[in-house]
Amino acid sequence: MLKFKIFLIGLTFSFLTTSIINAKNFPTGYPECWKDSKNPIVLNPKSSNQFCPLNSKLGHKFFLVDFTSPLKLAQVDWIKGRIFGDTLIKTTPPYHKISYMKIDDTPPQSQLIMYSKCRAKSGNKSKFPGEETNSRCEGDKQIKEVFDAWKILNTKFENDFIKANDIEGKQSLIFEYFFHVLREAKVDFTPDYPERELIIVSDLMQFSKRFSFYNHCKTNLEILKPNKCKSFASLIKNKKVKNYIDDRKPNKQTLKNLKVTILYINHDYETRDGLSSSLVKLWEDLFNYIGVDNYEVIKQLDIQ
Repeated sequence: MLKFKIFLIGLTFSFLTTSIINAKNFPTGYPECWKDSKNPIVLNPKSSNQFCPLNSKLGHKFFLVDFTSPLKLAQVDWIKGRIFGDTLIKTTPPYHKISYMKIDDTPPQSQLIMYSKCRAKSGNKSKFPGEETNSRCEGDKQIKEVFDAWKILNTKFENDFIKANDIEGKQSLIFEYFFHVLREAKVDFTPDYPERELIIVSDLMQFSKRFSFYNHCKTNLEILKPNKCKSFASLIKNKKVKNYIDDRKPNKQTLKNLKVTILYINHDYETRDGLSSSLVKLWEDLFNYIGVDNYEVIKQLDIQ
């Protein structure tokens, strides 16, 4: 009897030790079990938080995809390879939210988020803590079924969302969409998330009534297409442009936990020598001016 009691005490200690170790390995707010009594996973398909923990926010990856210039098949393939499929799974931790919004002729305030759900865990071993099935309180079959359901929904959305097209937008409000996502609480991209990444997929050619890069990126206004951008310093010499930017400048709290990634799309007129590098420099200087210090620009290779 004494040996049995010692065995039970040892088993209980081992279980508690394992639980403590597992809890330490999980990020703050991470549900140890998908049916966690305090923080369960939302499975309601009508919820914008489907597959997310009910009572915590772990991270949010928000994609702004520019549809204001025609997209060729090579560009569509490049974009898909960067923002969907295995790449998305390998670069997004479990239970982090993923959202997609189009940039088109719709004013930002009226634009809808096309898709918003959390990345389900796969049950397999990966670089992310908590990716594997927690055998103490989860069934491997259940976890894989939920993950497969998420993949099916994501693939269906991918096929519906982005296709080659010849549409030319009347305006390209990249700047305005950028600030809309940062400032509007309804978008749910707030600093409450300890990790946030805003991915802008665009040719970066800002075009609005307030200011346009189509004129700013010409060495001679008589030429038809942009070929090289003037400096950011010369851009904000225009008081109207400076005031417009300053009025929308985010505060430090708005920029907390933020990374901005630019997936820069090449278009025919952007193959001109000097435009690509000077346009990227213009945006880098804009980010520095408004206080965004964590950013990365990834250029698509020339498709011609």
